[in-house]
Amino acid sequence: MQGDSGNPTLVENFNPFSAASELGGTRLIYEPLEIASPIDGTFTPFLATDHRFTDPRTLVFTIRKGVTWSDGEPFTAADVVFTFRLLKQYPALDITGVWSVISSVAESGNLFTATFNTANVPFAATVAAVPIVPQHLWADIADPTRYANTTPVGTGPFTLSSFEPTQYALAKNPSYWQADNVAPATVLFPAQSTNQVTNQLNVVAGTYDWAYNYLPNVKDTYVSRDPDNIYWFPPGGTIGLFMNLTRAPYTDANFRKGVSLAIDRDLVAQKAVNGYTTGASMSGLVLPNQQKWLDPSLSRRGYVEQDLTAAKASFAKAGFTESNGRLVDGGGRQVSMTISMPANYSDWVTAAKETANQLGAVGISVQLDLPQAAQFQTEIQTGNFDVAMNSFAGTGLPYTDFRNGLASSFAAPINTRTVNNFERYKNRTLDQALATLAAATDEQTQREATYRLERIMYEQVPIVLLYYGGSWGLFSTRHFTGWPSAENPYTLPTSYNNSILVVLTRLKKA
Repeated sequence: MQGDSGNPTLVENFNPFSAASELGGTRLIYEPLEIASPIDGTFTPFLATDHRFTDPRTLVFTIRKGVTWSDGEPFTAADVVFTFRLLKQYPALDITGVWSVISSVAESGNLFTATFNTANVPFAATVAAVPIVPQHLWADIADPTRYANTTPVGTGPFTLSSFEPTQYALAKNPSYWQADNVAPATVLFPAQSTNQVTNQLNVVAGTYDWAYNYLPNVKDTYVSRDPDNIYWFPPGGTIGLFMNLTRAPYTDANFRKGVSLAIDRDLVAQKAVNGYTTGASMSGLVLPNQQKWLDPSLSRRGYVEQDLTAAKASFAKAGFTESNGRLVDGGGRQVSMTISMPANYSDWVTAAKETANQLGAVGISVQLDLPQAAQFQTEIQTGNFDVAMNSFAGTGLPYTDFRNGLASSFAAPINTRTVNNFERYKNRTLDQALATLAAATDEQTQREATYRLERIMYEQVPIVLLYYGGSWGLFSTRHFTGWPSAENPYTLPTSYNNSILVVLTRLKKA
């Protein structure tokens, strides 16, 4: 099997905790306990057969028996405890921040227990996703933060076969605990070109069994070229307008509602991503992925239709009126807005241009700012922006999505960096709903708390959600079948994260 690596250059580093390692094959060598689906949060078991909460602060995994490392040594719960304590000892390895929530870990037989500082039931997905390394090898590493791990030993379905700067290969692990579920004998990861056009040409030429690449007119450029070529472009997250809520007029919810009502979201999606996805629901959920969490009381499933009359009425409540085709304040000054996004994010730029046109139709003067990605990240993290195109949601877990996007704890002062809630939203009711959701172990309480979060998003519009960003899965069925699809949406078709492990253990030979 051949897939695209997504990397223009290949650096031999299979340390699963290293920020310097971007090799997708690492996820086929080192398994986690479980993987939560980025679509709906359901868990696929790997080194653990299940998990449960004995109380909202105590998470217990049942560790799978009969698993061996690829060097033949037995895998046990002691390896799991060792891995988590390694992350505590070397915080630079704790790239997902598990020890910001965990207070202690322990083993008893084939049980692994993680005790949390506070109730945080949704954090089980983060704990479950930690890749486990072998104690009998890693205990002797002098400095695991600098360890490139060029001879990796894991429990996963593949082992490293060869490595070159232009391509590396993995071979099937014959001792893998579910080897019968692994169809490919080898997996090749060639380096990609830095030229996007070259990459697209390689994809349409049939170079890969699996590629992750946006292709305009995919039916003509890819599907029609080979009867074995298929694609699936499901929604993977939401793209929206993040207004700086420390600035007027964005501090006024009525103004934000006016902006929301002024936009034809489906037209934005059509322009930005060729209509592969749709305009987004203002529920804050990625639909239809998270349909089971949707508040039934939301009108039209939270989708907001463009309504210019209602938009003007909402602007009027915020103190703005139309004058000679301009939306002006009480002093006659036209409302202006600058929307920022990285210059090379082509779909965001296209979406912003269409949004600017539509807001111009209600009298708002809109300019675009197109910095480089690094500068853009600095601006939004420090709060030095007016309005930004950015992404919301996409983890499959409502708690994580809403917390990352809206929790007051992330609302740092201007000029102080934050990693989430770039718009600096603060709402005590929302924080209380998040706390309820974090402590809930029963589904009814989880639903009620999630509904409250959705209503806040829908009614207060802290972010103007525009359209769903796609996951660009391109597959050939010539050699393998069983790829994720609309009919079998077991994970997103993203080859650069844990989805690759889920997919590679579900494929069948054609």
